[in-house]
Amino acid sequence: MKTKTLLLASFLSVGLLAACSSPKGDLGKKTATSSMMEKDKKMSDSQQAEQTNGMKKEEGKTMNDGKLAPDFNLEAVDGKTYKLSDFKGKKVYLKFWASWCSICLSTLHDTEELASQTEGKDYVILTVVSPGHMGEKSTEDFKKWYNGLGYKHLPVLLDPSGKLLQEYGVRAYPSSAFIGSDGVLVGMHPGFMDKTSIEEKLTEIK
Repeated sequence: MKTKTLLLASFLSVGLLAACSSPKGDLGKKTATSSMMEKDKKMSDSQQAEQTNGMKKEEGKTMNDGKLAPDFNLEAVDGKTYKLSDFKGKKVYLKFWASWCSICLSTLHDTEELASQTEGKDYVILTVVSPGHMGEKSTEDFKKWYNGLGYKHLPVLLDPSGKLLQEYGVRAYPSSAFIGSDGVLVGMHPGFMDKTSIEEKLTEIK
């Protein structure tokens, strides 16, 4: 009798285990299948994204990593109008500075020298001053002051609206923007940069 009772209890236990584990087993199979499908979908989405990005990069012909630099159309102290898009195919060194900035003034001669040596080079040198912003003189006062310095090769673009300061995130002077030949803003460097460092950076970027 005891033997029959034990056997019956064993069968019931096995039955209960099978009943409880069956949904888990099915759920496990479904979860595994679902995970594989999700993984395949993620891989597919990832591959599609890479392909799309590759196509965009190919279409835009960008060689450097980063976003396109904000374009501008500004008049310079020399009366000429400068547009960033006009320099497509060339690297651009864009220096933001101010007349009251001692570091800017101490490096202005080097910037002038770089600008005078761009003949036959794959880059151009431009500078930006924002009259009426961040302590800078008015446009007329700045022009009179700058023309008295005697620099002949350095383009000084005037940004009286201060819009370019915001678009390039300039918070201190001097600040240097390096733009690739594909129009991509490769990097910003706040603070002092000597002539050699600027040339090396321009050589590094594409």
